[in-house]
Amino acid sequence: MKVLAHGGVGSPRENDDGVKDAVNKGISGKTEALDIVIGVVRELEDDPIFNAGTGSRVRIDGSIQMDAAVMFDGEIGAVSAIERVKNPVSVAKEVYDSPFVMLTGADCTQFARDLGYEDYDPLTKKRKEELEEMNEKLKGTDGPERLKKVREFYEQVDGGDTVGCVAEVYGEYAAAVSTGGTSYCMRGRVGDSPLIGCGFYAGKKGAVVTTGKGEEIIKRMSAKRCYDLIPEHGLKEACEMTIAEYPNEISIGVIAVNGSGIASADNREMARFGIER
Repeated sequence: MKVLAHGGVGSPRENDDGVKDAVNKGISGKTEALDIVIGVVRELEDDPIFNAGTGSRVRIDGSIQMDAAVMFDGEIGAVSAIERVKNPVSVAKEVYDSPFVMLTGADCTQFARDLGYEDYDPLTKKRKEELEEMNEKLKGTDGPERLKKVREFYEQVDGGDTVGCVAEVYGEYAAAVSTGGTSYCMRGRVGDSPLIGCGFYAGKKGAVVTTGKGEEIIKRMSAKRCYDLIPEHGLKEACEMTIAEYPNEISIGVIAVNGSGIASADNREMARFGIER
């Protein structure tokens, strides 16, 4: 068994203990790679210090929309812009078990309700204070002027404090991700996290999860890029080569696993924890 999880690029290393706790709790009693990554990400979603599930960031309109995805053995389940559920990664697993690959928005939330997922408000005091700060900075703006200010502040956001996990068990690989988006984020915005090949990828050669500036990761399809580099260059160098494709002003982190072990690379601080047994 090999497991590696992160708390988002830009998250301080003092949060390593939170990731460690999530890994230890998430793997308990589990014997399959997919169950492990979901279990770990659920624990990270429940910890309000991370930007996923409880503790998700607030959009500029005051709403919270979350994205999550899982991948195992060529199968995928993803949700985007889901609202008012406690564990988006669990709903992503429900999509994985359905005939579909991704569900989004209000219909995705209704899908969760139909399956018995209760209404849940993930807003924390810290995120409420961040919303008040955003409102103050955008105060008195409207229309094109407001959008211009939103863009200005959004481009200044550094770090991509999503959460993610990769795992290997008996030569099978799985990946899971979850996020609440970023500050100064418009309602309806979807980042890299639920997009295959961008925020995550898992196949016969290993599993990869990324974290960082979502739009830039999407442009480069960095999870698949890293995955494709593994056979020729090895795990650690594949991660480092993926990071090297970004200018330093764009935050990016990668975690990966294959038969040889676990590896990560980043250009900011990034809370993480891994085990190999």
